[in-house]
Amino acid sequence: MADIVVLCRSSDGLPLVEIWNDRNFDTSVNNQNTKKVDFQTIKMNSRMICRRVGSTDSKCSVIEGDMSYHYIVEDGICYMCIAPSNHPKKILFLFLAQICKAFTEEVLNQFGNQHTSVTSAVASVKKPYHFIGFDRVIYKIKNELNSPNSLKSLNMINDSLNEVTNIMKKNIDEILSRGENLEDIGRMADGLKQQTLKFRLSSKKLNRNYLIRKFSMMAIGILIIVLFLYFVLFKSNKKIE
Repeated sequence: MADIVVLCRSSDGLPLVEIWNDRNFDTSVNNQNTKKVDFQTIKMNSRMICRRVGSTDSKCSVIEGDMSYHYIVEDGICYMCIAPSNHPKKILFLFLAQICKAFTEEVLNQFGNQHTSVTSAVASVKKPYHFIGFDRVIYKIKNELNSPNSLKSLNMINDSLNEVTNIMKKNIDEILSRGENLEDIGRMADGLKQQTLKFRLSSKKLNRNYLIRKFSMMAIGILIIVLFLYFVLFKSNKKIE
């Protein structure tokens, strides 16, 4: 299964949530006969593809040597995963379809009645990585599909493989040749480092807040139990007296 997943707004490429398992990814695609993958190049290519997919619903695989960028565009959102080209394409598109379904529910739950559609809700997002907490759902879906003993995984694959159709195939050069000049590429390379740093800081902040909430609830629960036991023992001693 792909170790790199990118969700972005298809109109302008604004990143909504990402997972980048670069260590696992490099291990899975490199061997004695494979040239080492330039991870920054992969990130830059994914950014440029996100900015060029357009808003029309579509499915496409973009090939670059031994690597493939598979994406689905739906409701103004681009769902992309990056994997070695020898990975089963239909399984990867099933993976993206499951993410798409879960993310649609996430957007609707988060915005409620503020917007009439997923497209308008995502269009209102101002800051990158607004849905950074959704990464846990992506990992959950990935683990379910990776589990060979998961009945749910087998049922999803058997029921959905025939539905993954009409997938376009393009070369990376076809995507990158759509008006991108050297100045834009240089600007994107500089911005990539800043976005990566912001993403890491946001991830740490989110995890810290999650742990604070978790242990706060535990502390409150323990305090309630202690107070309950105290009053029970206090009343018992009072009766004995």
